[in-house]
Amino acid sequence: MKVARIFGIAVLMLTLVGIVGAQSWTPVAPAPNLVGPLLQLRDGRILAHSDQGGNANQWFILSPDANGKYETGTWAGPYNMTADYAPFFFSSVVMRDGKTVLIEGGEYNFGSASWTTKGNLGTVAPWGAVSFVSNAPPSGWSTIGDAQNSLLANGKFMQSNCCTKQTAFYNGPNSWTAGPNVLAVRNDESGYTLLPDGRVLMVDVQVNSNCNNSSMSSEYYDPNDNAWHCGPQLTQKLWQQSDQELGSGVLFYPSAKYPKGGVFQYGGNSTFTNVLDLNTFTWATGPTLGNMQQADGPGALEPNGKILEQLSPGLFQSGCTFAEFDPVAGTLAATVNNPFCPADSSFVGHLMIFPTGQIASEDYDTVIYLYNPVPGVVAGVAPTIIPASNAYLGGSKNNVLYGIQLNGLSENNFYGDDYMAATNYPLIRFTSINSGKVYYGYTHDDSSGSIAPGTVSYTKFDINPATPPGDYMMQVVTNGIGSNSVQIKIH
Repeated sequence: MKVARIFGIAVLMLTLVGIVGAQSWTPVAPAPNLVGPLLQLRDGRILAHSDQGGNANQWFILSPDANGKYETGTWAGPYNMTADYAPFFFSSVVMRDGKTVLIEGGEYNFGSASWTTKGNLGTVAPWGAVSFVSNAPPSGWSTIGDAQNSLLANGKFMQSNCCTKQTAFYNGPNSWTAGPNVLAVRNDESGYTLLPDGRVLMVDVQVNSNCNNSSMSSEYYDPNDNAWHCGPQLTQKLWQQSDQELGSGVLFYPSAKYPKGGVFQYGGNSTFTNVLDLNTFTWATGPTLGNMQQADGPGALEPNGKILEQLSPGLFQSGCTFAEFDPVAGTLAATVNNPFCPADSSFVGHLMIFPTGQIASEDYDTVIYLYNPVPGVVAGVAPTIIPASNAYLGGSKNNVLYGIQLNGLSENNFYGDDYMAATNYPLIRFTSINSGKVYYGYTHDDSSGSIAPGTVSYTKFDINPATPPGDYMMQVVTNGIGSNSVQIKIH
């Protein structure tokens, strides 16, 4: 169990120039309160939780400026959850209907360790406010806590119980169906990684008597038979019995070296890493970086294919650093730090990609920093619009857009059991040909949640009534990567 962090740190408002190539950090205009976990809304805005040191009952919303930039965007809120709920380290998801944000459990509630079963259902008004009501836990559960989740490719949302083997599927407000038990002793401290074929990977952090009685086991959920199965054995033990912490498991893009992509799994209170080759479905030993570990910590996939990781030495110790894993080169190298490091430990960090391709970093401060990675997009991973119409009515709803890889090829942002912020769903961005101003549509009710390469699907979208009539270039943006541009007219 980690100890809740109850204060922010002051940071300098400046752009930090990277020590390697083009990498740098840009600060976002300060939030009204200390913020931590971030979620991507379906209208281009960012939902931010006022976590430790702030008021954990509250959320705020960051909107980009007229040019689509978040660093000079504006904040709105607060939006309060129900009076009995103010969690730290909880389960979170933006559902495929576009309007629903589900917040479940928490290792802490109002700063007290409780592994609570409380939850809230948030309803987001497009380009407007978010309102919260209570949501009941699965029947018979006494804990949810800091439990991981997965929004499956088939649209089902699977919630785990931190402290047991249990899982459950969300049916709607206050309604759940029991799911299959994991094979490990319990879910706690592991994470779920959605794979391109629809399975869900979990690296175990206890000796698994069901999988070779091994301390290096992994397992996976298969939606085809609604059951968990033993997966391939890792090459190294990535956790310690004393704490059972684990790092992030990031699904990275396909390449000539990894034709089906792979998963980079960081150790917890351990310097070891493992890489899962999805083509052979086998683990191999990955690179290390001195004494750096990730006993809880975030990782996020960059459009260029590298993975940004926040690391620190030992168990919940300060001395953090940022590093990039290059799957093709097989290297792990330090990159430029923002002002949160080296004072922080990895466990207080959060990473989530923004629609601009920048990766947001937050540690319960008023300032979010945006990492500017080396420019470039891995070939073949961008979404593609299949043109169908070149004219839309301003303020219209339920327009349909077809495309390829609209959900991207990864959930993109990973942590484990304490922070879930997947962004594998399409946004629609309109850029005015005349003024250059940027507007976002509101996407919802996607036909598929698959992250398999080549998937053809559609999303529905509404056009903001505030979008002026005129000529625009329209793009789908997923995981910070823009599609081909299609010229359209809004009447």
